[in-house]
Amino acid sequence: MSTLSKPREPVDIAFEILSTIENSERTTRWDLTKILGNTRQVYHWIDDFLLKEKYLIEEKVENASVYTLTENGKLLLRLLRNGVVVKSLLRLGGKRLRR
Repeated sequence: MSTLSKPREPVDIAFEILSTIENSERTTRWDLTKILGNTRQVYHWIDDFLLKEKYLIEEKVENASVYTLTENGKLLLRLLRNGVVVKSLLRLGGKRLRR
């Protein structure tokens, strides 16, 4: 019998990343790699999405990249905490609402 865990939903991954950054004074790329599992996922989530869409700011401190939330990042985190709003947005974006 296999004990494979269910893959995490993108909403859950984004929430975990943003809440970790909010709760931490210094969130490094290595901290995010531990959450996401590998450097490819860090590149995908951090570089290609969260930085590109301006939810995060990256600062170079010594030899490390340190991340903080922008105002949009804080707003996204608030929306993710309110699951009803996110589910409604996903419904609106995914398919037509039926009467």
